[in-house]
Amino acid sequence: MPDSLYMPVQLRFGDMDAYGHVNNVVYLQYFENARVQLAHTPLDEVVLPADRPGQTFDDLVGPERFTLVGRQEIEYRQPLSYRNRPVFVKIWVTDVGGSSYDFGYLVAERDESTVYALGATTMVLVDRSTGAPVRLTAEQRAALEHWHGEPVPFRRRGERR
Repeated sequence: MPDSLYMPVQLRFGDMDAYGHVNNVVYLQYFENARVQLAHTPLDEVVLPADRPGQTFDDLVGPERFTLVGRQEIEYRQPLSYRNRPVFVKIWVTDVGGSSYDFGYLVAERDESTVYALGATTMVLVDRSTGAPVRLTAEQRAALEHWHGEPVPFRRRGERR
């Protein structure tokens, strides 16, 4: 299993705004779809014992817990106009904390020759009955670490473009 996943996204006419490019809010939907796909990607025996084939990160979270978005950041690099071929969302894990973990995203051409946006999301694991954050288990950590990659290369204020 790679340290990141690439997911094709077919642009929809409804993703466009009055300026003829993908609306800024739609990128958050692209990120959400990538998170859901990653959470439902079967883990392999490198992460889990071989007697549990097909288990996913969502299975490891279980019915007693769920995840919430704690923070999101997006940096738009270039407008993305409507087209018939897909764009790709790359997703990976950039950090694993006690009860939270961070995803990084790239919305780009498959070869990353053109990057349209970068993003980051902090997810928090929460107990369904109390609403309080709970610590990640060793198995959850192992699954997340398997997708671990570099920090998102955001430009910061004051940096030259």
